[in-house]
Amino acid sequence: MPLPAARTRGWATIKPGRLYYGGHIGAGGLHAHHAVQLLIGDDLILAGADGAEHAMTAALIPANAPHAIVRGSADALLALIDPAQAVPALDRPRTGSAAAWHLHLDVPARRDRPSLHALVTALTGATPPRPGHPALSEAAQIIEATLPAQVRLGDVATAVHLSPSRLSHLFTGEFGLPFRPYVLWARLRAALAVLSKGASLTEAAHTAGFADAAHLTRTVRRMMGAAPSALADGVRWLA
Repeated sequence: MPLPAARTRGWATIKPGRLYYGGHIGAGGLHAHHAVQLLIGDDLILAGADGAEHAMTAALIPANAPHAIVRGSADALLALIDPAQAVPALDRPRTGSAAAWHLHLDVPARRDRPSLHALVTALTGATPPRPGHPALSEAAQIIEATLPAQVRLGDVATAVHLSPSRLSHLFTGEFGLPFRPYVLWARLRAALAVLSKGASLTEAAHTAGFADAAHLTRTVRRMMGAAPSALADGVRWLA
């Protein structure tokens, strides 16, 4: 989600398992989100790991898929969706080409939160779907409840009565995201939720279980293509 260096004229909101954003999205180099990403904007050009550029107005990008925004949009909508809530939307080719992410839908004229929420609901269902294996839903809840403390695969696997290797396989197979990146995505959501309320980087880092503000900053840059300051200062956060 690369943001321009100048103060952004956009809005954002954090919901359970989701981050919604509307406004300017600039060009940015190759990066990957640990979440499923819905991106809508006029005249977007995206590139995947293969470097091939593709124009589209709507894209659904799987979790952990490297992508670059070659040309952004001044009036875009973006949603980052927890893989645990996006199971129906995950049935897409996982390739290095942006061509596989093209999404056919009626792009809303209004680029506001209700329009984005309606689109996400249409893709995922009104009620967040349950993964195929019931242990995954329980594991996701345990991860949320454990933060900001350290989350260990072995502890979570024991709690859901699976072996660590089996639970790890389920995360990758059903969510398209290994266990540790999933935990990191949960920490990032927790940190952004605190930042949205005006907390400092240090406070947000400690609340979410990052080692320090520098660790949080590196994570945000790697996963979202922008510094935390761009999200904290350049976005109007909605309740």
